[in-house]
Amino acid sequence: MGAVALERDRLAERTGEYTRIRLKDADTLYRYLHRTPSLDAASKARQSVLARLGDLSKDEKVSGAVVAAENEWRINKRRHGFGVNDEEAFATALRLAHGILSWSGPDIDHRTFSRRLVNDSKALERQEGRVAALMREWLPALPGELARETFEACGVVRRAHPLFLRGPLEIDMEGFQLRGGGAPFIGLPLPAIKAARLSRPASYVIIIENPTSFWRYCNEMEGDYLALLSDGFPARDVLQGIVTLVRAARRIGAAPAYHWGDIDAGGVRIAAHLEDALETPLRLHEMSQELARKHGGAVASKAGLKRLAERGGELGALAAWLLSPDGRAMEQEALDPSPPAEFAQ
Repeated sequence: MGAVALERDRLAERTGEYTRIRLKDADTLYRYLHRTPSLDAASKARQSVLARLGDLSKDEKVSGAVVAAENEWRINKRRHGFGVNDEEAFATALRLAHGILSWSGPDIDHRTFSRRLVNDSKALERQEGRVAALMREWLPALPGELARETFEACGVVRRAHPLFLRGPLEIDMEGFQLRGGGAPFIGLPLPAIKAARLSRPASYVIIIENPTSFWRYCNEMEGDYLALLSDGFPARDVLQGIVTLVRAARRIGAAPAYHWGDIDAGGVRIAAHLEDALETPLRLHEMSQELARKHGGAVASKAGLKRLAERGGELGALAAWLLSPDGRAMEQEALDPSPPAEFAQ
């Protein structure tokens, strides 16, 4: 067929052996092997992805991501885990990443969001790491180290839920009135929180990471404090509610703000995210090295700690210690609730 040439050197002419095979016509050889050149395959894949995206392909971030993928496919590499034959999956991930960054409504659960956007309720769940990587490529400063943290910071959550709290609140809005913050605690959606005010100064504010510790704190601790549940990495509406109430408490009194969470990489990331949103330093409650040495174990993950160790303050010092060989991780549920030392009776 003329695709290759068989060649002999002078010695091989006597032995009858071929010395080398030389490529003469690459196109002919591709046709014979029923293969497509990587340059052609990459170009066809790019066109296929753009066609699947429709009008979304006009967005510069999206089209740029497709071109970057084509450049990797040209040299037989993958881009964010997508190969040259993954056109449909890649287009879906691009739709999800763009959709999350563009989401401006109230918090929405991830399956409803996924179904509405790409008609597949589990698409985001299957591709969450790849979708988050695309989002961070477009906006490197996005909060969250893990994919779900980033999604929740953008309002796409595992479950949409109210902000659970206890404190001296008053709400007077159409169809709903509240006097007192509830005992042991109540849950409020963001519109109700926006209409709330503190009826009197709170002695202190404490943000608690995990539900079990929050439930126990509100049931077991007496006092005129404001307690707020972040429930892990706070969803966008929850975070906005926390910021609203903490600022309200600090406007009418000098209430110190504490955070009580896990002593690990995730706990430090959550505290840092809250501190950044509040634009004021948080005091760490029951998150000391001494407690972690006594009750903790090995540090399983160090994701994000190196960056956080550079921020200084209590959070930076804790992150640096967790990075060190002496670092120990501890879940906050290992401790019984106790008030901040200056408010202990």
